[in-house]
Amino acid sequence: MISKRATDRRFEQGLYAYHRGDYSLALREFEKTCEAAAILRDYTRYVESCTYVLRILAEREEFAKVERIERRVLEMLEHMESDSIHPRLKSRALYILGICSCYQETRHDRAMAYFREAIEYAIKGEDKEALAAPLYGAATVLYARQRFDEALKELERLSILLSCLDLPDLRSASILLKAMVRRNQGHLDASLEEAWKAFDSLKHHPHLVLYLHTLCVLGTVYKQKGDTAAARLYLDLADRTLKRNEFPRIARLVDDAVASLGVPKPAPVDLRFETRTGVLVERYKGEIRFEGQFILRDLLRVFLESPGKVFTKEELVRLVWREAYNPKVHDNKIYVTIKRLRKLLESEKNKTEYILRAKNGYFLNPKSRVQINDPRAETENQK
Repeated sequence: MISKRATDRRFEQGLYAYHRGDYSLALREFEKTCEAAAILRDYTRYVESCTYVLRILAEREEFAKVERIERRVLEMLEHMESDSIHPRLKSRALYILGICSCYQETRHDRAMAYFREAIEYAIKGEDKEALAAPLYGAATVLYARQRFDEALKELERLSILLSCLDLPDLRSASILLKAMVRRNQGHLDASLEEAWKAFDSLKHHPHLVLYLHTLCVLGTVYKQKGDTAAARLYLDLADRTLKRNEFPRIARLVDDAVASLGVPKPAPVDLRFETRTGVLVERYKGEIRFEGQFILRDLLRVFLESPGKVFTKEELVRLVWREAYNPKVHDNKIYVTIKRLRKLLESEKNKTEYILRAKNGYFLNPKSRVQINDPRAETENQK
């Protein structure tokens, strides 16, 4: 049974996943919240949930889906009575629609129209907090159009406003945008200073997308300054951190920046295992944490260390469970553990089967590109 309490709880779960950077989970929660809010005729919750769905889809560059939801939101904003949706939420919805348009090169005019309308709503409502985001949006369009002096004027207006508001994410984003403007103007030292300000601000309020974008901007500025080593360092850190299926827009920006270095990029790794933390990074799913599932982790490492090698049941039991093989005890354990490991590793976007069955055992698909980062081994090699 759908209730307002359950819908609100689902919305909060979506918010938690969104701020954690788990956009796949957040998208599912917000979409379900939209459905429930529509049934309950809770239009405020419906529009609010739609803004987050739109923001995630824009980051994923799924613009066909964006357009379908955009039409529904606009129809609701147009036909609802003036007091049905708070002016601040109307302003936010228009701002998010503007961001979605801004990410598409052919829709910058529409983006600016959305931002200007959002600004009007905020001014009418005398809502300084609602005014800040569309001001930033207008600056992003001016930046995209290479009208850099005008973008800086908008950012200056925004900085004055933000000085009396508690909007840390927007403050970081505006500093980063200023760094990008300065970079494109050729003022590289000023750009680097602003980029580091943005980076430092994120220490107090982590935001994964902003963090990744800041690393990318640092890489591009260092590249233009001729420091290829530093550029490679920050771009590689961004590449290692981002989840490509969650943030394809950022992934594209990082890839373009790496390509601009003129250094061939290594083939992407399918599975990267960090021995120090015990965390696995799958190319499409991103980080996989085993959270105390030591058997799964140890089984994976056995396969990772010898791709293509067939391990018999006897060998797996000895290496993973550290016991003598007993078919009655271990056959089901092996089957269940292999099944759980496959579920962890495989995804809809990557159709590759990692763990394969042989006549006498199991093995890791030899086509899988594997990287094991072991600081201890690296230290020994340096000696």
